[in-house]
Amino acid sequence: MEIDKYFDEIIKSVNEEIEKYIKGEPKELYDSSIYLLRAGGKRLRPLITVASSDLFSGERKRAYKAAAAVEILHNFTLIHDDIMDEDTLRRGMPTVHVKWGVPMAILAGDLLHAKAFEVLSEALEGLDSSRFYMGLSEFSKSVIIIAEGQAMDMEFENRQDVTEEEYLDMIKRKTAQLFSCSSFLGGLVANAENRDLELLKEFGLNLGIAFQIIDDILGLTADEKELGKPIYSDVREGKKTILIIKALTSASEEERRIIMEGLGSKDQEKIVKSAETVKALSLDYAYNVAEKYYEKSMNALSSIRGNDIPGKALKYLAEFTIKRRK
Repeated sequence: MEIDKYFDEIIKSVNEEIEKYIKGEPKELYDSSIYLLRAGGKRLRPLITVASSDLFSGERKRAYKAAAAVEILHNFTLIHDDIMDEDTLRRGMPTVHVKWGVPMAILAGDLLHAKAFEVLSEALEGLDSSRFYMGLSEFSKSVIIIAEGQAMDMEFENRQDVTEEEYLDMIKRKTAQLFSCSSFLGGLVANAENRDLELLKEFGLNLGIAFQIIDDILGLTADEKELGKPIYSDVREGKKTILIIKALTSASEEERRIIMEGLGSKDQEKIVKSAETVKALSLDYAYNVAEKYYEKSMNALSSIRGNDIPGKALKYLAEFTIKRRK
């Protein structure tokens, strides 16, 4: 209960920060930009940022702004990802490009990208110049790395020889880097020492890898209404997730044929058969790999000495990542 109250306070305050910045004219641009941010979401990255700051008794006002910057950036990537993947649902609602059209959705993403830097600059204002530079540098670097990861993900759709190592490198960039940046920024605005900042980055990076593997699993196993987006979309789009890579390496000739027929197909029956075959061959393996990265994140967190409640909160968020259903 104590943790729930802790999270509720953070989410409420971060949402208020977001609302302050994402408003203006033209109305359609700002409506489409704030749409996904108001549609819910777990606010996992902002919670990590604020809890990481609280570990070192950081100033909440700064932490809320840093957390808002991270969440705004995250939603920029979601809008553009949905356009590229041609997804029609996000958080159980029509995606931005479905509701407002592709040109406005691109502009909404562009606006959020710029707003994220505006909010971050205000979060860092007043810190010494080296800390300001470190924060801006890590945030900028994260945007670049995320773009690289997305490009790799798209490239993998046209390849049949993607390895597990390549997949892990891709999700480290596309997903885990922003988790790493979230925890790092929390420590940075709280003036944590460099050793602890490195441990926070390690915690976030490994947690982000575990998060994405679980996300890939849920894309094949979750209830569609609970998940809030179409299941089997990774199979339909020909994505090379860890489940698909592992299944293809251990499949019989017939199983491989079924998997390959469904990958990138528009035929729902073939997609379902492919997904079911993949699950049978690789589900346990994927869970084990996610667990390994979860343990790495916990090891990094346990090496940080900080306040008790924020530490428990970060541990709880990591456990939620592994056990979540959506």
